[in-house]
Amino acid sequence: MEWVETTGKTVEEAKEAVLDELGVDYSEAEFEILEEPKVGFLGLSKRPARVRGRIIPVTPKSKDGRRMKRRKPSQVRDEAGSNNKVATGLDREGKPAQNGYRPERNKDMQDKDTERSKAGEDSPKPEISRTELAVVAQHFLADLLYELEMLATVSIDHLDDDSMELSITGDNLGSLIGQKGSVIAAVQELTRAVVQAHAGDSAGRVMVDVDGYRKKRREALERFTRSMAEVVLSTGEEKVFEPMVSSERKVVHDVVAQIEGVSSRSEGEEPNRYVVIFASSVEEAKDQQGAEVSS
Repeated sequence: MEWVETTGKTVEEAKEAVLDELGVDYSEAEFEILEEPKVGFLGLSKRPARVRGRIIPVTPKSKDGRRMKRRKPSQVRDEAGSNNKVATGLDREGKPAQNGYRPERNKDMQDKDTERSKAGEDSPKPEISRTELAVVAQHFLADLLYELEMLATVSIDHLDDDSMELSITGDNLGSLIGQKGSVIAAVQELTRAVVQAHAGDSAGRVMVDVDGYRKKRREALERFTRSMAEVVLSTGEEKVFEPMVSSERKVVHDVVAQIEGVSSRSEGEEPNRYVVIFASSVEEAKDQQGAEVSS
């Protein structure tokens, strides 16, 4: 029997296409994996799996014991007209390919396939360790850099039961940071989503830094917050910061909490939520005045 070569998003999908071409059950065919699939950016298939298969050869019976089997004319023409068939199993629209004869598989074969599929769905997913999760995130970022044609290194800087921190270092990575860190924030969210897809609620915090940007930004924000707090203490006037992401607002609140005489609060709605620094004595006076009026 001639070999039939097929492709698919996965090895199993390619094998199923082989079985469809041959019109036999899994136990009646043998396979050779020619090429494993390659996963590209965001988990999308970049290179399909390539498999070839054929019906397992059977030792022929003696000449007297053999019986001629009748075959459909279209089946004979199909085998005679092609020595090396290549099929994808599905066309671009996801429909069964129409070129050539494709014998239907009987109900028993389809039932067995259904049982195998259900067994795979019901089997529990193996638990993944924190180290393995960090490696998943690291590989995702490496694939992202490859797709963006950026030469850089991805390292795991910190890992515990609650969080992981990864850093990207290299040359000319400004476009990966973006204005006010907008791109790096998006990259971090994508990385968190990939980790959550493997670990669910146990993913913990996932932080991504590029060329130390977050550390530098945090240090600059801490210095600016202290200077604004001094202005509030000397003038008694509130200072309103520009809109920030939640992680940066937390930096401001943490710094203000260490300075006596000033406090901070967040106002507005995402994505335009911002921080206000005010004198604690002024706010306390307002609260006391309100309490006297209500009493």
